[in-house]
Amino acid sequence: MELENQSLGAHGAATLGPAYVLLRGQWKRGDRDRELALHLMFLAWYLAVEPPYSTGADEALVPSDELQAVFNEVHDCLLPYCDATNDAEALYAVGLAAHMFPWALGDEQLWMRRSKTYRARYRQLLPDGIDPAQFDGRGAYGDYYGGQARVGGGY
Repeated sequence: MELENQSLGAHGAATLGPAYVLLRGQWKRGDRDRELALHLMFLAWYLAVEPPYSTGADEALVPSDELQAVFNEVHDCLLPYCDATNDAEALYAVGLAAHMFPWALGDEQLWMRRSKTYRARYRQLLPDGIDPAQFDGRGAYGDYYGGQARVGGGY
C-alpha cells in the first residue's frame, strides 16, 4: 500500500507497477481479501490503459498481456460481491472501469453489458452516487475513484 499511496517514488519514479507486482504476489499466494482484490483489479486495469512511463510498469515484471487476465481473474473472484449484492463500492469500481475502457478488459460487448448492469444495481443502492470520502486514504485506488465520484452526475 505504501507504493500505491505515494504513486511517485524517489526522483519522480512511478511506483504503481511495483505496487501491482506486490499485490499480484499476495494474490498468487492465495490472499483473497476484498480490499486487496479491489486494489489489484484497479492496478491491472490502470496499468493496461495508461502508458508505462506514468505507472512504472516494467514489461519484464508486469507483462502487458497478463493485465487483462489478472483483471478478469480478480473480477471473477469478486463477482459474488457484484452480482446483485449490496456492495455498492465493488459495483461502482468494476462498472466504471468497464464503462470507460471495455475493450481493455476482454470481450468488449460483455464488459459494456456488465457496466450497465453494475451501474443499475449500484444506483439502486446509492441513487445519489457514491460518497467520495469513502475512498479517502486508500492509495491510488482511492485517489482515482474518489476523484471520479466527485464528478457531478457521473457513473
